[in-house]
Amino acid sequence: MRDTASAYWIDVKAKLEGDGTESLQGILADAATKGDMVTFIVYDLPNRDCNAHASNGEICCKYNADRTCDYSYSGSCQEGLDEYKHEYIDRYADIIAEYNGVVDMALIIEPDSLPNLATNLNNPSC
Repeated sequence: MRDTASAYWIDVKAKLEGDGTESLQGILADAATKGDMVTFIVYDLPNRDCNAHASNGEICCKYNADRTCDYSYSGSCQEGLDEYKHEYIDRYADIIAEYNGVVDMALIIEPDSLPNLATNLNNPSC
């Protein structure tokens, strides 16, 4: 890692599974054959960056009919949190567990998540 520092952003559910090195599963399989350490960025938060809309995610607290996020909705985000947990985090954890003790890895919560949380506090839709 000292010579070639990089991290893989696993920012959508589609990047979790697959054989190629564009997916969490494929990257870990590749690293297992080489003995490489890998670093992953965990993201895909519901309604992420909903104030700026600069890096909108795929998971919403509430969806419009066309599956875009309904940023005017100010109710509970339980549906989005359930989707995040069951369709992203649980699957992420299952894949990571397959390589536990086989591949050295570091997981980092996306660095902009905390600033977004702070700047979005006054927006009930976020």
